[in-house]
Amino acid sequence: MHPGSWVAWLALAMSVALSTTNPLYLVVLLLTLSLVAILTPRAEGAAVGGIRAVFLFAGGMFLLSLVVAVVNGSYGDHILFTVPGPEFPSWMGGLRLGGPVSAEGLVAAGIRGMAITCIIVSFYVFSSSVSPQRLLRTSPAALFQAGLVLTVGLTLVPSTVEDLRRVREVRALRGASNGFRSLPGLAVPVLLGGLERAMRTAEAMEARGYAAASPAPRVASIAVVAAPALGLTAATAWFFYPEFRWLAVLAALGGVAAFAAWLRAAARSRRTTRYHPEHIALPQRGAAAISCALAVTIVLIPIPGLDLGYNPFAGLPWPSFGIVALAPVAACAWPLLFVLSAPAGSGRATVLAEAPA
Repeated sequence: MHPGSWVAWLALAMSVALSTTNPLYLVVLLLTLSLVAILTPRAEGAAVGGIRAVFLFAGGMFLLSLVVAVVNGSYGDHILFTVPGPEFPSWMGGLRLGGPVSAEGLVAAGIRGMAITCIIVSFYVFSSSVSPQRLLRTSPAALFQAGLVLTVGLTLVPSTVEDLRRVREVRALRGASNGFRSLPGLAVPVLLGGLERAMRTAEAMEARGYAAASPAPRVASIAVVAAPALGLTAATAWFFYPEFRWLAVLAALGGVAAFAAWLRAAARSRRTTRYHPEHIALPQRGAAAISCALAVTIVLIPIPGLDLGYNPFAGLPWPSFGIVALAPVAACAWPLLFVLSAPAGSGRATVLAEAPA
């Protein structure tokens, strides 16, 4: 699949995970993302590796959210147990440590933990399916510097993990322990190796002209400041001042226009040579467009029947479950249509790198 298609899919998965507080939909979303993570082949040169470690980390974050809810206490009608703790004065803003733990609070903490788990799994799928180099090649010229930083960062993670594994194996062959006391002996070689590799990468990229760029025009500087300001104005007027939503629409259009002007001006300041441009297929374009439309709809536009919310503090009712609200959750599985239908070996695209002119 094209990296742009994966970016659109990630936007859909993130919007669903962040907008959903219904535990039933979150379970379906987690199962969907896990299915995509298992069935999608790992791209050559991808940033992360083992899925087992990712699920262990996600499970740890889920348990951490429950522990925080127990330690801080929670409000609700169904009190399960009480954690002893000190009482803080009222001038400390209602700070709590311990106290009664309710079923509503644990359910709310579990919902937050499931949302965090879905976000972690979705980022794993994205980073394991798209190599950083391929993502940099297909990124717009205006976002070249951001893509370059992202590429170097994503490449550093697996190499650091590999260095850590290699150092542990060497220490084990020498009979050294790998306990807590051996942490300095593990961290220092890994840190030095990472710094040396970063210096070599920076020198090689500078020698190849990756640091060269003409100064951005004044229009780009003005547009990059105006775009977020107009976006914040539009969001504030839309969510907090319903009578001024017409102003929010105008500010949003102005922000989009300013962002487009910045993209155009910044792209002109950096010229790249594409020896073999990677085109996105028409079916993937349609799927990416539908994903972006669903993401915007879920976040901004209320639709009857599309309710992904749930409030456990309203008497702890049973969560609702509907086909209409299930549609955007199940839509997160659309990469399987292209991954499973692709012939073996087609994921290793032979695309030549683009070099600055």
